[in-house]
Amino acid sequence: MLSVIAAISLSWKPDTLLQSLGMLGKGMLGIFLVICVIWVFVALLNRFTKKKEA
Repeated sequence: MLSVIAAISLSWKPDTLLQSLGMLGKGMLGIFLVICVIWVFVALLNRFTKKKEA
């Protein structure tokens, strides 16, 4: 396990910052869209399966 950790090379490369931020933004947007789709689906299920009061 220690050899795997030692093999990972972490370094700061400012020239890849914009590319990294773009990937971060796409990932966050994807997560937000999935949460919105689930929210809409649950809202629709609640609307169509609501018990009718007598």
